[in-house]
Amino acid sequence: MKFGPLPIDEAIGHVLAHNLVDEKGHKVLSKGRVLTTADYQKLRDLNLETVIVAALDPTDLNENEAARRVAQAIAGPGIKVTAPGAGRANLISEHDGPVYINVPALEQLNNIDAGITIATLRAHTLVQAGELAALVKVIPFGIPAARVIDVESKANEYGPVVSVRPLQPRPVALIVSGPDSARARLLRSFEPPTRNRIEKLKSRLENVQYVPHNAPAIAAAICEQIDAGHSLIIVAGISAIIDQDDVVPTAVRSAGGDVAHFGVPVDPGTLLMLGYVGDVPVLGAPGCVKSPKTNVIDWLLPRLLAGERLTRADLVALGHGGLLEDISERPMPRSRSMGK
Repeated sequence: MKFGPLPIDEAIGHVLAHNLVDEKGHKVLSKGRVLTTADYQKLRDLNLETVIVAALDPTDLNENEAARRVAQAIAGPGIKVTAPGAGRANLISEHDGPVYINVPALEQLNNIDAGITIATLRAHTLVQAGELAALVKVIPFGIPAARVIDVESKANEYGPVVSVRPLQPRPVALIVSGPDSARARLLRSFEPPTRNRIEKLKSRLENVQYVPHNAPAIAAAICEQIDAGHSLIIVAGISAIIDQDDVVPTAVRSAGGDVAHFGVPVDPGTLLMLGYVGDVPVLGAPGCVKSPKTNVIDWLLPRLLAGERLTRADLVALGHGGLLEDISERPMPRSRSMGK
């Protein structure tokens, strides 16, 4: 592509680079327009001898075609591509659910040509159907087709770069553990915020079970809820989990499961545990689940309810951006004074 001024008679058939206005400031011709013979007189009426244009080479793709092809190359399941023009293509979610971004692939694709840019939401952002998940913008009016082919080849090598896994309506159980004397208080603290979170994600809190705070009782409750067909179990208790061998992790192992990870680099929420009994995830909830404010639970529930099986690596990766707004109800909220 050649960019620069041309005599107006030579500019016909090329892309106008800038908006042109008349003496009253009214737009006469818009940038991005391919100048036609009918435009020649308008250029003369503006007393122009030259005009800045982009002259595409035969091996170039125009901005709109290039953007559309790049978007289609990176779009995976749950994504619809629209190309409104102006060198842009939108990747729109077809579902409510977490958006998945292949970050290493994205970085490589954005390094292929400075004129091809791909901007996405952060990985695992919860989106709604119809929401923009990513945007492709081709900066110049035309770009070598070879660079677009490079993007297509690299995207094909990596697989989908942007996709959305839909939320699935799932039956969820909440197990609350503690002494009989604290039953009403603990149920009142844990059930409403948990139910609200689950229902907002299109699933159902179908059962709430209260048991003593010991490993055998919690293990038996976990097995009971799995046998009842629940797809996710949340365990919350009078005491937070503070060790791999604490009551709740021990209960998960006693129920025949494994602890995927305990201790998450997200605050509030560091004392979260994630385990699995077969394919059923068991979340050992930290105390911040009682708060309606965003915490680690809100990051994990959408992914679990979309059917993702999370690993230790997934939880460790949450540390980048894991410093969330503090919750004043915690026993030791962060100091608001510098140096203290």
